[in-house]
Amino acid sequence: MTFLSNLLDLVTLAPDHLIASLAFLGAVMAANDTLRTSLMIEFTRSAFVHVIINVMTLLPAGLLAVVLLVAAYRFPQRGWVNLAFAVLLYAAWYFGGAVTRLARRDSEGADPGFMFVGALITFPVGILAAVVF
Repeated sequence: MTFLSNLLDLVTLAPDHLIASLAFLGAVMAANDTLRTSLMIEFTRSAFVHVIINVMTLLPAGLLAVVLLVAAYRFPQRGWVNLAFAVLLYAAWYFGGAVTRLARRDSEGADPGFMFVGALITFPVGILAAVVF
């Protein structure tokens, strides 16, 4: 298998690579929070970096929405199960954000408001994908 097909299996929660998929997506979320916090610390005055940080705050929600959509398309019988895995990945997102608060107390990581907005992005797409496919 090629690199792209392996990556596609990882980001679509393929049943035979489920543990690896969850680990990969959780690591991407944690890396996103770590990079976002390091940008906050290093480039405190840059307006451009501030925009990037704001986008990165909700990037995991968009990523999970795309993952749920593509996973429901590739494995239609698993649409509802994948929503449960998305909740598990939200726990990883929350944990990654909580860790970033060790470096900077004013980080938006693990903020319930941002997590709720992220859920409003992710779960309607996932529910719609589970119903349609």
